[in-house]
Amino acid sequence: MFNLATNLESAAAMWPDREAVIFQGVRLSYREIEKQASQVANGLIAAGIGRGDHVALVCPSRTEFVTAYYGILKIGATVVCVSALLRGREIAYQLDNSDAKAMIAYGGSDMDIGVAAQAAYRQVEACRHAWFITPGEGIELSGDVATFDDLTAGREESHLCAEASSEDTAVILYTSGTTGRPKGAELSHANIIMNILCITRVRPPDPSGGKTLIALPLFHVMAQTVSMHLGIYCAMTMVLLQRFDAGEVVRLLLDEGIVGFSGVPTMYRAILDSPDVSDADRERLKEQLLSLGAGGASLPADLQREVMRRFDVPMTNGYGATETSPASCFPQTLEGVPLGSIGSAGWGIDLRIVDDQNQDVPRGEAGELLVRGHCVMTGYYKDPEATAEAIRDGWYCTGDLARMDDAGFVYIAGRKKEMIIRGGFNVYPAEIEAVLQEHPDIGQAAVLGVPHPTHGEEVKAFVTPMPGQALDPEVIIAWSRVQMAAYKYPRLVEVRDSLPLGPTGKVLKRSLIEAEAQQEKEEEAAR
Repeated sequence: MFNLATNLESAAAMWPDREAVIFQGVRLSYREIEKQASQVANGLIAAGIGRGDHVALVCPSRTEFVTAYYGILKIGATVVCVSALLRGREIAYQLDNSDAKAMIAYGGSDMDIGVAAQAAYRQVEACRHAWFITPGEGIELSGDVATFDDLTAGREESHLCAEASSEDTAVILYTSGTTGRPKGAELSHANIIMNILCITRVRPPDPSGGKTLIALPLFHVMAQTVSMHLGIYCAMTMVLLQRFDAGEVVRLLLDEGIVGFSGVPTMYRAILDSPDVSDADRERLKEQLLSLGAGGASLPADLQREVMRRFDVPMTNGYGATETSPASCFPQTLEGVPLGSIGSAGWGIDLRIVDDQNQDVPRGEAGELLVRGHCVMTGYYKDPEATAEAIRDGWYCTGDLARMDDAGFVYIAGRKKEMIIRGGFNVYPAEIEAVLQEHPDIGQAAVLGVPHPTHGEEVKAFVTPMPGQALDPEVIIAWSRVQMAAYKYPRLVEVRDSLPLGPTGKVLKRSLIEAEAQQEKEEEAAR
């Protein structure tokens, strides 16, 4: 039995009264979550949904996300996890591409996602049912469009998990589309279960369960596997936050007595700088926290250093991708990991760093990071060509540049396609960004290569100021010249109030590239 949902059944059987989910003041036990997931399962079966079918879930982090997700898994169906930040056109593409037969979506008036999801649903004929969680204005209920309560009301409160093979797809997660149109990465039940076991080998479960605050959106792979699935496997109490707010994160950490936290780097920056977080609360956190973790985006060494200094706890940084379930490389211990490193390969996972001829590069040199093992997806849904390009001889080609030191610790150097070639020298954006973020007045930094008539490409930095600070591009350029080799430092600096961010806080460089291309086009037309 490889069905991931058996973890929820086991937790409910062993610790029925232990709190499973806390959301907006409502606290539900594992017994209650298991019952609600079973009602979802029975409601789906009554609607004609069964094993092997695809059900889209378009929902932010809330209790219904957990019960719907596990209810879908219980019947042997596949979850098509759709970001709750998308627009109607984008949702329609994923519904259609994934062959979703039904959709469960959040319809609350506090977000635009419900109206967008309904518009998308109407465009996809093969999707025959839609159920909306707390539908607000703009959601029209009729016929095949009903409420989530309609799906679950009066249903039996028990449903044993359907059989699932190790290769059956548990979830389809669409890539962010930073390298083209989104592709549906298929993660099997075995992918996720083995990823959980890989993590717990170095982070053993707390016998008392413990609590975890999930501030990342559950529709993202990091929050799903590393927080929700791992949390249920360990029978932890999961405190959910529908959208990130630094002040609310700190309040929940303190009120619930949570001793560990994982988030993306921008979350830590906000906790350090937000006016909604008092110095007194930061001091209370310092006394309470035992460990911190980061992932989802590159963690600047200076931010890691500052967080550890402010809270006096170890902070680790892991690496993964949607296509690797996600955890593939992370610290195997809380101590002895160099700043800036993403650790080393997890149990059962192999890493290579190769050049353009697929030859291993010497230690210390940058090359493309390849991953092999139980974490690698089964493929992209209905896209064998993209799958063959991404997975070669069992190795997933991450597209990320990395280097490995003599001790086996890995460091990310940037995206392969982002590498800048300036006058014949290779420049890695992540390295430049890390240096820029050591400047006390810079909040965020993103580095791109832009066309140059003689050098081929020039290094351009986009930076945002720290709260209350002002940045002068010429001053930043002069400072950078002292910090970096002549071929590396940015000759062009653009100061912005903010940078475009994805749902996990990662800078959307594609948006910056498109803006640069448009600006160049306009300048060319004006000449």
